[in-house]
Amino acid sequence: MRGAWLRLLLGATLILACLFGQDVAGWATSGGKVAPALLEAKAPVNVVVVLDFTPERFHNERLALYGVFAGRDKSVNRIKLRQVSPEKLRQLGNLIWVARVEPIR
Repeated sequence: MRGAWLRLLLGATLILACLFGQDVAGWATSGGKVAPALLEAKAPVNVVVVLDFTPERFHNERLALYGVFAGRDKSVNRIKLRQVSPEKLRQLGNLIWVARVEPIR
């Protein structure tokens, strides 16, 4: 009987990890992703989202949900977003595949 409960608990943990693992990992690593100057923003700002890999169409489309896609910034893995609200900045920092969020210079 104990083995059945253990397998059930392990299975439930595996399902939860599949469903919420990326969100939890993104939240846990979000601390230093957003530039300190952006954390104090009260109005929408223009940013560069830096990725550690070459983004595919999915990533570009997903980032466009957070602001207006404005092209690349000197490199294919540096994506410009305009009019990103302060709330969306925090959400960008929570994405596990986002390395940094910087202000546009």
